[in-house]
Amino acid sequence: MKKLMTLILFFIAVNLNAGGYYNIKEQGYDSETSLFYYSVKHKPESGGLFSSESNTRVKNILIFDPKTEKQWYLFKPNTIWNIRHFTFESYKDEGKKINFYAGGYNVMNSVDLIRELKNKLLIITSEEKNDKLTMWFASKTGENLKQVHMFNKTDKWHIDIKNSKIRFITHKNEILIKSIDW
Repeated sequence: MKKLMTLILFFIAVNLNAGGYYNIKEQGYDSETSLFYYSVKHKPESGGLFSSESNTRVKNILIFDPKTEKQWYLFKPNTIWNIRHFTFESYKDEGKKINFYAGGYNVMNSVDLIRELKNKLLIITSEEKNDKLTMWFASKTGENLKQVHMFNKTDKWHIDIKNSKIRFITHKNEILIKSIDW
């Protein structure tokens, strides 16, 4: 019985992830800039994930600078976004190995690189009732926010650390691979 329940919970978790429910970290710091990032939920007072009142959509990212005590939003605050993914480069505690904040499962070809961290945020948003995702870049302070690529929800993607590329893989009748600079 225990094995059956474990198997059922595993398939529920896989289906939630496959259906586009990404687990965005609610809050965290960038070790290099000391900026604090806070995920702003659309309806923070709503029920849990399985509740009929659930709306766990992340609509914006609040950026806070502890040095100046100033705060600002990544996107215009009067618009409700559906942020599916949010990440940036940081260093792991044990040296200069590059890590990604809340995005390690999309990182490949990672080697122990000694280089400066990229001053970039990577954000992926989606629209309701649309099969397209939009990738955005901004500086870690949220400046220079720009849309860089649109792709289908069914496409696979990852960050190729060694080659500083983001790779998109489309598999319909044939496999198509497209890369953009990271």
